[in-house]
Amino acid sequence: MLKSSFQMKPAYLIALLLSTMTQALAQNNNLENLQLPLLKQRLAESRKDTDRVKLQITLGHALLTDGGQKATNSAFEHGIQAEKLSVQLTYGKGVVRAMLLKAESLIKSKDSESGLKIARQALALAQNNNDKSGKAEAYILIAEQFKITDPLEIRSRVRFYSNAIHELKEAKENSRLAVILKRQADLLLQLKQKEAAIKLLFESLNINKSIGNPAVQETYCLIGRTSLDFADYPNAIKYLLLAVKTANEVRDTSLVLCGIYNSLAITYINLADYKRAIPHSLRALQIANHYKDTNDIGSVSMVLATSYARTNRIKEAVNILNGVKKLAKDDRDLLIVFESYLINLVYAKQYQKAEFYTREVIRLLEKMPPNDATRAPGYHYLTQYFLATKQIRQAYVYLDLYAGIVRKANLTKAIMLTERYYYKLDSLNGNLKPALNHHLAALKIKDSIDNVTKAYQISLLHIENETEEKIKNIDTLTKQAQVKDAQLERNHLIQKITIGGTVLLLIITALIYSRYRLKLRNNAQLLLQKAEIDQQNISLKQLVSDKNQLIVEKDLLLKEVNHRVKNNLQIVMSLLASQSGYMQNEKAQEVILESQNRVRAIALIHDTLYNTDKIAEIELSAYISELIGYLDESINTRNDKVSIAYEVDEILLDVSQAIPLGIILNEAVTNALKYAFPGARCGDIRVMVKCAKGMIEMLVRDNGIGLPANLDLQRAKSLGMTLIKGLTQQLNGELTIADQAGVSIALKFLIVRSGDAGSDDCSL
Repeated sequence: MLKSSFQMKPAYLIALLLSTMTQALAQNNNLENLQLPLLKQRLAESRKDTDRVKLQITLGHALLTDGGQKATNSAFEHGIQAEKLSVQLTYGKGVVRAMLLKAESLIKSKDSESGLKIARQALALAQNNNDKSGKAEAYILIAEQFKITDPLEIRSRVRFYSNAIHELKEAKENSRLAVILKRQADLLLQLKQKEAAIKLLFESLNINKSIGNPAVQETYCLIGRTSLDFADYPNAIKYLLLAVKTANEVRDTSLVLCGIYNSLAITYINLADYKRAIPHSLRALQIANHYKDTNDIGSVSMVLATSYARTNRIKEAVNILNGVKKLAKDDRDLLIVFESYLINLVYAKQYQKAEFYTREVIRLLEKMPPNDATRAPGYHYLTQYFLATKQIRQAYVYLDLYAGIVRKANLTKAIMLTERYYYKLDSLNGNLKPALNHHLAALKIKDSIDNVTKAYQISLLHIENETEEKIKNIDTLTKQAQVKDAQLERNHLIQKITIGGTVLLLIITALIYSRYRLKLRNNAQLLLQKAEIDQQNISLKQLVSDKNQLIVEKDLLLKEVNHRVKNNLQIVMSLLASQSGYMQNEKAQEVILESQNRVRAIALIHDTLYNTDKIAEIELSAYISELIGYLDESINTRNDKVSIAYEVDEILLDVSQAIPLGIILNEAVTNALKYAFPGARCGDIRVMVKCAKGMIEMLVRDNGIGLPANLDLQRAKSLGMTLIKGLTQQLNGELTIADQAGVSIALKFLIVRSGDAGSDDCSL
């Protein structure tokens, strides 16, 4: 009975203490969460003390949030009353906050000059009183009067925010600090100081986690968009998906979520994964339509139209753009919509329909100011149209205009595009040496962009690691502090009970003292055991860290190898292209072109590996799409007379099988384009790649003239047929060539994973 009573007393005292503390905190620190009617009631019941000052200031800010001129005037009056009472009570912090409330009220009443004057007076008073929180709020109020449309004013706002951040850290105002860190990061992103912004965003994340604030979706979104700007698409997807997850967890359905989904769609478009982009665009469009935000509806719709056009759904793309056209408010809006029509129709090779929008874009561009940078997209899309329709002279004209704008603005990616266009145009004109120079210049810029992306990825990795370590340290220190507090509290209670027991009963005192000594010994043993466990944990963490570092280095090395192989193969293709220009023999030129296409098929593999987070496997859908597109562009010179269609399952294939498959597909499509449709004959080429139960089946079929009557496939010794047969044996596959209403080439082989003889899975 005595033992039971002894155990219950500390628990009762702790519960009582926590209850008292909770009531005190609820009375003093939760004013911001109260509604206006309750704040007014509490103010009416309050006495003339510091709590009344806090109520007046909180009520004033609530009125400013509520809006309206009447509410603003009322907030100003509360500021005056709070200032007078604070002076009577010699409550310095109250005076500062009351002055800031008055300043904010004047600014919202369009009297910014008077408001800023009072804000600066409040700042001076806070500095004299060393009121860190007051200084921070004054800096914030002054900072937000600078416009975010002028770079110079943005820098001024950044300077004041920096001062506020310093004071908030000193005052340990973590909740407010997290908000201002995110605002500061947003400004730094506008100033192109992206790495500094990323550090602030992660710092804001850490603070929000430490104070238990889960609503960090906007912070994740900013990190994702910055990664997108650096062409770091894996990290962009990672943080944008985290933003979606966080928004769903906190049930955020605002326009912020629309921007997140739209950014995800744009990221997938940059990865040429248009099928995955479409659902995100549709979700973003649903949110924009819900809020009837015409700007978001227009921008999201054009992103969606791009994905539709690139997945052979051009009718749906045009229907989307028809809706956007109705939202255009002026010629500038209409120009943007017509540019989208133009580029999507060019991609779909519907040049006759694109011709109308070409004229409209030219007409609207002439209305724009001469030095307007918004002319650039129009010049870009006109270049693509005239290049696609082989109107070389016009293509040069608009390419020169586009290049002039992007070089003046120093837009690296756009400059790389201009070099690639000059390479294509010079190649078509037979200017091989300038073409090669432009090609090499484009490769150099591409390497520079890749290096910037790598540097950003490494920087982000370091920041993430530092953040993880800080979180671990914070958790460890928090737990240690909790353990120490618990130990101190328990020891304090035991001491009180021991003293009371000594007075009341010596026997009980002896028993309690004995129990106390026993617990001390047990605690000492537990501390020794804990120290051993901590040492083992440190060793284990070091081993895990070393392992993770080795994995990262291995992945980076393999990516670099793929990058170098791709670059070397591109140089080989460039040399072959240059050599073909010097060949007088048409047959020799044809042989070199075929070799160039074979090298291209291999180079695409390494380019795909480098641009994804997979090291040894590629997605066949994206690879075959790009390979067929290249063959269509380089060999199919008769525009719409011979069409190529393809249907490819979502398949992940090891590079050791992807390379022979790509070369076989290259040979099959090349032969069909060269021999199946002689003269001006029209026709279709169909490519189908399916996967079932670990077996890949590829079919290349044309409706051309078929095989020559005297051709013996078993004895044919052409290089193309030799390659196809040899690579089929390398795949341990089965090859069938049939001549019936055209030629069909069928290939079947078993998927092989690393270390396995075969697999029943088509994807990982």
